Amino acid sequence: MTGAIYSRTFVGDSLSTWQVAHEMSVRIEDGSFVVSDSDRPSYHLLRLHGPEFVFRIVTIRCLVKFRPTASTNFYIHHFGNLNVAEIDARGTVVDQGISRKISVHTRESGLLDIEVTFLNCHPTISIGCSDSGHPVYAGTGHDQFALASITVETFDATAELSQISPEDRITLVDVGGQGGLQTKWMLKADQITPIVFEPIASEAAAVRETLCRIPGAKVVEKALADISSKRKLHVAAASDCSSLREPNLEILQHYSIGPLFNTIMTEEVECVRYDELFRIDSVPKPDFIKIDVQGLEYEVLIGMGSLLEGCLAIELETHFVPIYRGQRLIGDIVGLLWDWGFVLRNIGQVPHFDGDAVEFDALFLKRRDKLVALSEKAKRKLSAICGVLEVNPYK
Repeated sequence: MTGAIYSRTFVGDSLSTWQVAHEMSVRIEDGSFVVSDSDRPSYHLLRLHGPEFVFRIVTIRCLVKFRPTASTNFYIHHFGNLNVAEIDARGTVVDQGISRKISVHTRESGLLDIEVTFLNCHPTISIGCSDSGHPVYAGTGHDQFALASITVETFDATAELSQISPEDRITLVDVGGQGGLQTKWMLKADQITPIVFEPIASEAAAVRETLCRIPGAKVVEKALADISSKRKLHVAAASDCSSLREPNLEILQHYSIGPLFNTIMTEEVECVRYDELFRIDSVPKPDFIKIDVQGLEYEVLIGMGSLLEGCLAIELETHFVPIYRGQRLIGDIVGLLWDWGFVLRNIGQVPHFDGDAVEFDALFLKRRDKLVALSEKAKRKLSAICGVLEVNPYK
């Protein structure tokens, strides 16, 4: 590996930079960070968060001394229910998890010098306790170990994220990418080419800071629609409720979440059809499309044009009730996508409207009768997409 991009050693009071996540208690004692688990069933973790950790090779080195009351192992966790490594009080590696390299040395003082290297695909690093392979457990409430120091270094991960050829990667078009990729797709960073659309400049910049560490990734500072033009964005009190459509306050006033949709300002944004960007070779053909654009889903799909024919799956937020003025509802979207060879495969209620069936996440897959025309590569991609989405592929 080349030189570290980020390097920091936490000792003494700076160990408190690591925040308790889930169930655990900590204290500084004699310059070390003493970790005690809880008797409640949960994860028992300390967490460090920052954009410098995501899509990087991370090396974490910890000087650990187990306490006489210890009943658990030292544990490194990756967001998405992935184990990185687990080491017991004797220094034995119980689980190598997704780590790429582990070394454990015992010092004369009884300290274990533990160093673990792994590919990190989330902006957090988590360490703590695991009960013999069970990271979720009910503990004893006693001291488990003391951390004398923690050193974290990060390195460029381009080589590790480039092992799959561009043509074999899943092209993920994320429309309305505020906040970045969903965790389920972040964990597949080595298998995807993400193309993210976010018209708000500050939000696009925040996503671009980390996303473009993935080879081929692109953040487009435009909104997708059915017509290329300038349009008014209604910026809502809650940024993720902002829309190119005006909120339907006559309906929203009946819900506790309603005030979050109030327009606090408007700004002009550039809208474009996806197929027009494709024609000028600015974006690739999509394999998977995720849409979260607050009432403009139908128009985004129209703007994809005939590229929908080659797409394999679509996940979008949709509504049974028009919470934005003039928006198309779920029935319109089902009909449009059926004509392009898709079927509604899964739908789940979003519990934002006081229990009423208003907003839903909907998943569309290519219909069974269309599978015969897919290439073997496309079938492999569809199978991989189904795995990420946790939906059973066709029998």
